[in-house]
Amino acid sequence: MFPLAKCALIIGQDLKSHQVNWRPVFWGLTLQFIFALLILRWNVGYDIFLWLGDRVQEFLAHADRGSEFIFGKNTYQHHFFAFKVLPVIVFFSSIVSVLYYLGVMQLVIRNLARFMAWIMETSPAESLNAAGNIFIGQSEAPLLIRPFIKEMTNSELHAVLTGGFATIAGSVMAAYILMGVPANHLLSASVMSAPAALAMSKLFYPETKKSKSRAENVYNMEKR
Repeated sequence: MFPLAKCALIIGQDLKSHQVNWRPVFWGLTLQFIFALLILRWNVGYDIFLWLGDRVQEFLAHADRGSEFIFGKNTYQHHFFAFKVLPVIVFFSSIVSVLYYLGVMQLVIRNLARFMAWIMETSPAESLNAAGNIFIGQSEAPLLIRPFIKEMTNSELHAVLTGGFATIAGSVMAAYILMGVPANHLLSASVMSAPAALAMSKLFYPETKKSKSRAENVYNMEKR
């Protein structure tokens, strides 16, 4: 992390580094460090994420029932990616759509975004995108702020792209879990990357303009 921060400072010389707002940088890295301590060094936190990872694996295993029903019991296991991994992606995406319809995803993402905007002093739009990246990935998260993208500053757009590359979509995470990657490692990495991505983004491309996004408009996400 420190070599990356050093590179960011060097590159920032050409982007008005003297105007860097150090609060999002400090709190972004601090939140990542705190999450790392809670998840990796605290036994209770580690056990919680290990338990969550096991539940996710059990949940995704239900997709095998559908694959077996469609492709046949002795067929789908012989074509791992086509008949086993892709159905998991479809299954997980469907569940996320149901949660959106029920309003659950909006509630979780909205509260996470408000917390990050409050503690890091980032704009509501980029905070909402960063929170969404934890669950839905780079291509879907910007849809949460679609009406505001045309008015976003260059620094905010940079934060959107940085957050997308720093995290992983939930559906792709499900595919990696099916391939054998520990679910608790993927979950913890995705959570820790969101605030750190905002910190690195504001270090690379400092905000020099006033954001036009307003909290009352950005956080008003409707059910799909």
